[in-house]
Amino acid sequence: MHYVEAYAAKAHNEHLRGHRTRDSYISREPNLKKVRVPYKHLKFFGYNARYEMDSFTVEDVEEASGYLAQLKAALLPLL
Repeated sequence: MHYVEAYAAKAHNEHLRGHRTRDSYISREPNLKKVRVPYKHLKFFGYNARYEMDSFTVEDVEEASGYLAQLKAALLPLL
């Protein structure tokens, strides 16, 4: 989320408020096409951790870490 926020601020001087606004921005911003799927998966993990109180396995954490690495690899060069 923070990498997407940083990109929006730098690229378009936009400050995204809330999940719906952020999701809409990601879906329409061409430079974020590569991060749409990893972002969606990370959002799922985050939601389940915060609101569903899910327990995660080592494999789950490794999977989420992979999605974060994809997101960072795509966004850091743009910041």
